[in-house]
Amino acid sequence: MPRRPPADPRTWPRALAAVTVAATMALVLPGSGSAARGDTVPEPPGGVVAGDVVPAPGDTPEPVSGSAVLTPEQRGELSERVAAIIAEHGVRCGIAVQDLRTGTTFSHAPQDPFQTGSAAKLTILTMLLLRADAEGRELTASERAQAERMIRYSDNGVTNGLYSRLGFTEGFEAGAATLGFTGTEPHPRGVWGATRTTASDQLRLLRALHADQGPLSEEDRAYVRGLMESVAPEQAWGISAAAGPGDTVGLKNGWVPRESNHGLWNINSVGYVVGPDREYLVAVLSDDHPDYFSGVDLVEELVSAVIGEFENPGAGRGLGGRETAVG
Repeated sequence: MPRRPPADPRTWPRALAAVTVAATMALVLPGSGSAARGDTVPEPPGGVVAGDVVPAPGDTPEPVSGSAVLTPEQRGELSERVAAIIAEHGVRCGIAVQDLRTGTTFSHAPQDPFQTGSAAKLTILTMLLLRADAEGRELTASERAQAERMIRYSDNGVTNGLYSRLGFTEGFEAGAATLGFTGTEPHPRGVWGATRTTASDQLRLLRALHADQGPLSEEDRAYVRGLMESVAPEQAWGISAAAGPGDTVGLKNGWVPRESNHGLWNINSVGYVVGPDREYLVAVLSDDHPDYFSGVDLVEELVSAVIGEFENPGAGRGLGGRETAVG
């Protein structure tokens, strides 16, 4: 786990400037040039249901619950353990996991909405690619350069510009319909960081980045995954807790304290872990954390517990001994 929240890169030594990008420290209203109020409080650059994920019409068909790995008893025990972990932290949390190798799925509160913070940037890039395809073109060199800064370094400033190109709320709603989202809503004033989404919808997004029958071309899917797999090291926490030696991790995180929630933090991590014998899609969204550190702890504890159960059913423990690739 990181020793501190990723800082504003403008305060870092020159030697670190080569691996990060200066980002605005507030989510701003379109064209306002000033910090937004309310839920759009400053965010550090980078900012990440008992039962099964409910597919939207036209979704990639999901396997029957518990058909691959977990017995009903093991699934029930895992649900209880996940609920206990969340209760111990005293927060709200939604998690959705799909094992693409076995077809096993697990979720807790998959339809509960959470504010995204910078986790919305992955959705924005996906929608930009869909919009460009509808216009019969590819992203321009400038758009690609900005997209790299948005995903790899979580630059808030370039995200403002790309969200404008998407078309703000109207463009977002069109993209949400194409992706089959059922519980994701953009902020009515066009503040991308105040987007609300669900773990279920974020899993749909991840499938769109993997499935051949999804709305994105193979080239576009590979492009997005390449950016997710090369995020700045200090932002590589969360989903990476499930990674072992030789695994590939792709993710986008978001973390932000909200004034309207008494300064409590949203901590989110969305991504995948792929290795020789494993291929997981994971979305964890959470709220009400007293600080950044405890939020990261919860996300990584949940990811380890669920995937640990998938890989060693009935063990009742996480992925002991696996290292977490974090900044």
